[in-house]
Amino acid sequence: MNTDDRTPRGSGVDVRRAQRWFWILTVSAVLAMGALYQGLRSAPGPGTGILVLISGLVLAASVVQAARILAVLAGPPRLPRRLRLRPPRPRTTTARVSGTRPPKAR
Repeated sequence: MNTDDRTPRGSGVDVRRAQRWFWILTVSAVLAMGALYQGLRSAPGPGTGILVLISGLVLAASVVQAARILAVLAGPPRLPRRLRLRPPRPRTTTARVSGTRPPKAR
């Protein structure tokens, strides 16, 4: 197996595999959209209902998964959650007591 075009093991993302799945999901979304369009144009019946249901579910699932993969591949790099640049500062805001607002100027 050629590991030259893959990211290091620690990152957890296999770029070639993710790209392959992205394009497979994109093609399946296009095919599902075509089947959904055909089902919506055909005469009503039980077969048409099943075609619309299945193609709609496949379309929704493949679009969501392709969008998730695209967000990982094209998104900005993220820092790990455990790594913080600075510790959080304590909040120093004071709470107002209700009814102590100054009146509005007219």
